[in-house]
Amino acid sequence: MPFNTAAADCRSAIVGVLSSWSALVADERGVAPPRRAAPHLGTFLRRHLDWLARHPGAGDFAAEVAALERAAHRVTSPDPTRRLPVGPCVEPRCTGSLTALVTRDRHRPAEIRCDADPAHTWTGHEWLALGDRPTEAPRWLSPADIECLWDIPRGSVYRLASEQRWRRHRRAGRAYYAAADVQRTLVHRH
Repeated sequence: MPFNTAAADCRSAIVGVLSSWSALVADERGVAPPRRAAPHLGTFLRRHLDWLARHPGAGDFAAEVAALERAAHRVTSPDPTRRLPVGPCVEPRCTGSLTALVTRDRHRPAEIRCDADPAHTWTGHEWLALGDRPTEAPRWLSPADIECLWDIPRGSVYRLASEQRWRRHRRAGRAYYAAADVQRTLVHRH
């Protein structure tokens, strides 16, 4: 099983910060400190929270715990968006650069954004339509690309490819489909 170093580092930081504050409470209140384990430290600090809230370091305590919460959230719920550089903006006289934002979240379709002008934004399928020129060599899309761009299940991609006779190209044992064929079939989905 792979070891999640980010989670381990976060847990270590949590235990370290909670241990420090627990030691302060134990020393100043004359009580026994808890075991050095996150659940025991959290329970101990919660029991002494009213006292801690009146302590001169209460603001620091709150800020440190909030920072730990944000760090833990980043580890447990990482942003699933991949940012892929596309190149210069295609709009005339725009000096911006384009980035594709691709996610596995079915409620957030892929989009291409310009860093210079927020109006220069396209969904994945709109972007494909921009480049549909008959003189270009065919562009190839993986089933995962099609799934993300049109928000359709992977099984439907394979079914449509077969039914619509999309041109297929194999590379390294994987199937890729002609973007023009995919676009022609799915243009009315959005």
